[in-house]
Amino acid sequence: MNNSRLVIAFFCVAVTAWAKTPAEEYHARVERHLRSLPSLEIGYRATGSDFPAGGLEGRLVFRRPDAFYHDTPEWTHCEIGDEQWRYLKEQQTLLLERAAVRSEWSPEAVLLSIDKELAPYDLVRQDNGDTLLVLDAVAANVTGQVEMLFAANKSVPKEIRFTNDESISSRYEIMMWHESVTLDSSLFVPPQVPAENLIDFRAQ
Repeated sequence: MNNSRLVIAFFCVAVTAWAKTPAEEYHARVERHLRSLPSLEIGYRATGSDFPAGGLEGRLVFRRPDAFYHDTPEWTHCEIGDEQWRYLKEQQTLLLERAAVRSEWSPEAVLLSIDKELAPYDLVRQDNGDTLLVLDAVAANVTGQVEMLFAANKSVPKEIRFTNDESISSRYEIMMWHESVTLDSSLFVPPQVPAENLIDFRAQ
């Protein structure tokens, strides 16, 4: 085999080795879109054995580079910079803590389970035009699967289902999706509570 043919053969092998599957390509496109957003607000309804019979509605807010807010009927969790606070609504108790670097709170990490060592496994085109992206565990010490359903030609999921190794699943229906929104900074300020209901772990 002459040199030119050897180069062509090597190039073909290299391209094949680095070629992405349709699931990987789709996953990468969604990740790029999420990483491009300066802010994102999501409203969801969660159902499954871990939630009340009628489901649970929550709100997620992300603001780059370091603000995260998650509100549910029972509690609110917020991180901004190196500060973290949690508000327990029924107890009217506020917990203040120092937060470590929390890159897992980015939209791409939360929605694509990047911090859970899951990787794109399959891509299924539905009869109605929707796209189902399946993420599966890639490490021996990680279990579970994530299924994300996207409307046709959209990078916005309309449903996310998490299934653990015991086949117990949780379904999150996306009710609201607002990209690049202007967020009031007061959203990330902890609520006022009586002094006896304030627990500050930051000095410990």
